[in-house]
Amino acid sequence: MAKIVGLDVGYGFVKATDGETGFSFPSVVGEGHTNPTFRLKSVQTPILDDLKIAIGNNLYFIGKAAIRHSNFAYRDLSYTRTIGNDLELLFLTALSLFYNNKSREFKVVTGLPVDRMHLAEELEGRLLGEKTIKIPRRGVIQDTKTFYISEVEIVPQPLGTYWSQFLDGDKEGTTYLPKGLIGIIDIGFRTTDLAAIDNGEYIPGNSKSFPTGLATAYREIGVALAREYGLEKESYALDSAVINRKINISGQTVDISAIVEEAFEKLATNILVEINSQWRIQDLDRLIVTGGGGQAISSYLLRQLPQAELAAEPNIANCSGFLAWGNWLWRVSEVDLEKEPVENE
Repeated sequence: MAKIVGLDVGYGFVKATDGETGFSFPSVVGEGHTNPTFRLKSVQTPILDDLKIAIGNNLYFIGKAAIRHSNFAYRDLSYTRTIGNDLELLFLTALSLFYNNKSREFKVVTGLPVDRMHLAEELEGRLLGEKTIKIPRRGVIQDTKTFYISEVEIVPQPLGTYWSQFLDGDKEGTTYLPKGLIGIIDIGFRTTDLAAIDNGEYIPGNSKSFPTGLATAYREIGVALAREYGLEKESYALDSAVINRKINISGQTVDISAIVEEAFEKLATNILVEINSQWRIQDLDRLIVTGGGGQAISSYLLRQLPQAELAAEPNIANCSGFLAWGNWLWRVSEVDLEKEPVENE
């Protein structure tokens, strides 16, 4: 039986779940090598800290391993993500974490930004079919994994949050969809997506993507750190500093809360302008803020949007919703194809 996986390959982080386990790692790809690395701690290296993948004769480090050990590491922020094979590398690395003797066939739900759904057919062609990768162990490429991706469902990313809040894919296909016009504000690392759902139906004409996200704030923070402290860091090297509001300089911990807060406030203002340009806010019954960026700047947004709320677990809401949709699409619907979703009164 195929394993169903919800997989969100974000510009900032990759998130994946099969309902039993979940994983998240930075969307960073680096040039691999077989030089020995040594961990002096007695505990075994966590699997997410040591992600490596080989396809053909090419070896890559992924996530934290790329940040720590690659001479060339980067986070692809290109519009279409068609340069090279980074998207496939991140996608296959995530699936490899669920691979075992019982799970070699996968059905996957993933997403694209609202305005890039025209790329869905091309992306599906890149992801479907039999895949063979190799996993390095102790500097030797010895663990070969061959698996089959039999189905890929590609949806507008913010629908993942909608389904994570309202779709129960495990209750014999029954869904509980709220009435009214609901707007999803999905703030990611590179883009923000606005999705409108009217009485359970996605409305493409009232949905939009725009290229503003956490990366915009990261650039502002990076400029400030260079100006005030002479530090120059890539975006992936700022994750920990932004989350903790601290950075180490010459062995000293420096509080950068003021820099981060100023950048986040500017980002929130930009996004609010876009939201008000796309929607008449008073027409929406509910607004749901989601995504890693949504969580980061929710305090600024919620006080300006009276009907807004922060999604439950906004960092992984899309991923969880993708899984719920996959369960409805491939598991529950197979049990009883005659059942139709019902709405709350």
